Amino acid sequence: MHFYRVKIIKHLSERNFLFFAIVWTVFITVASLVNFNNVPKVAIPGNDKLVHFLFYFFFVVFWSFALHKNFYLKKYSFIIIVFAIVYGIIIEVLQGLLTTTREPDLYDVFANSLGAIIGYFGFYCVKYKFF
Repeated sequence: MHFYRVKIIKHLSERNFLFFAIVWTVFITVASLVNFNNVPKVAIPGNDKLVHFLFYFFFVVFWSFALHKNFYLKKYSFIIIVFAIVYGIIIEVLQGLLTTTREPDLYDVFANSLGAIIGYFGFYCVKYKFF
């Protein structure tokens, strides 16, 4: 009986991470493409890049946990990282094409990419309990 309970809990947690990964992806898309001119801005140097880093850090972590059953294959980890980086580039291009209040920034792409790569290593460390 205990085996089935553990299996059910594991299955539910995988579904939860898939839900979080999808919601987080939609959140990044909306937060990147919607006009927030009416929201007061806080001027902290580098804050924008930290937000980009964290968006894509959690993007990779959520998708990695959601797909971790197949994650033992290195190609899946590579696909998640590449997808996150390409997604970040597409969002930056769309900011220039679809919005009038935002413009694409190469440094945002670097922050997104670094967040995605560090997110993978964070997931890997948690999965294999390096810390």
